[in-house]
Amino acid sequence: MPHWPHNGTEHLAINNTFIRRVLTRLALHTTARFYSRDGLVVPISRHLIVKTGRRVHLTEAATMKFVAENTSIPVPRVYCSFLRKKRAYISLAEEGGEEGLERIFAQLRKMFQELRGLTPPSGTGVESCVRGSLYDSRIPRGCPRFGPFKTIQEFHFWLRHDYKQEDLKEREDDQDSQDLRDMMSIQHGPWPAPVFTHGDFNPFNVKVRDGKVVGIIDWEFAGWYPNYWEYGSAWFGNITCTEWQGLIDKILDRPTTVLPRFSVKFATTARSYGTVSTFSSKSQVGFGLTRSFAVT
Repeated sequence: MPHWPHNGTEHLAINNTFIRRVLTRLALHTTARFYSRDGLVVPISRHLIVKTGRRVHLTEAATMKFVAENTSIPVPRVYCSFLRKKRAYISLAEEGGEEGLERIFAQLRKMFQELRGLTPPSGTGVESCVRGSLYDSRIPRGCPRFGPFKTIQEFHFWLRHDYKQEDLKEREDDQDSQDLRDMMSIQHGPWPAPVFTHGDFNPFNVKVRDGKVVGIIDWEFAGWYPNYWEYGSAWFGNITCTEWQGLIDKILDRPTTVLPRFSVKFATTARSYGTVSTFSSKSQVGFGLTRSFAVT
C-alpha cells in the first residue's frame, strides 16, 4: 500500500512548534501506554489524542480548523498538526461522552444546516476546504486520494470511470440502459453549487454529554461535494443499521429536488452494469444517488 502523498502540504500544519512536536511524540512513547489504541487514534492523556498513520493527512486538521472558524459546530480543537518522516501527526483536544443520541436530533439538524449554509469560494468544484485533494476509503478508485475536480460534472465523470453514453450503444436497449442514460443526463447538470460536507456522518462520530452534542469528529472525508453526498454517505455508510437509516430524515434533508426519480433499486441496476464506483461491500453508489443516516 503506498504512502499518502504529503508533498506540498507542509503549509497545512497547525501550531507546528518545536515544543508541541516534541511533547506529542514523547507522549506517544510514554503516556500512550496507559490507554487503549483505537485504530489510527492514540489517546495520550484524558483529554488529548493523537491521530497518525499512513491514511492520516494534514487536510483533516485543516478541515476542523475551517469548520471551527466558520461555524458554531463543536469539533475537536487542534492542539497541533505536523509532518515528520512522511507521516502526518494530528493532536486533538477532545471533549464529550458516549451517551445516547435520542435527544440530540434537533441539535444535529441545526449543525448540519449551518454546515451546508457555508458559501463556497468563487470557482469551487469538488475539493477540500484548502482547495486540494479529497479522501474517502469507500471509493476504491480514490486510493490514496482523489481530485480536486473543477466541476461537479467532472467529478461524476471520474466517479463512473469515464463511462460515456456512447458506451451503452452495444448493450441491450432495455429499461436498465435507459435508466443509465437518464442518470448520465442528470449527472451532466446543471447542478447547484457544492455544499460543505462531513462525508462520514454516523453515530460513532457524534460526541454527546448530558443530552448535548459536544463534538462531531473524524473530518478526514470532508470537503465541498454535490448536495446529495452527505445524505448518501450517511445512509450507505451504515447500510446494515436499518434503524439508523430510518432516522436520518430527522437530521438531514432528503435530496429529492435534484434526483427525484432514483432509488436504491436503480442504484443496484447501475452497479450491475459496472458503471459506478461502489463503496466497498456497503453498496454505495458512486454517483451518490441515494444515501442516508440513523441513530441507535
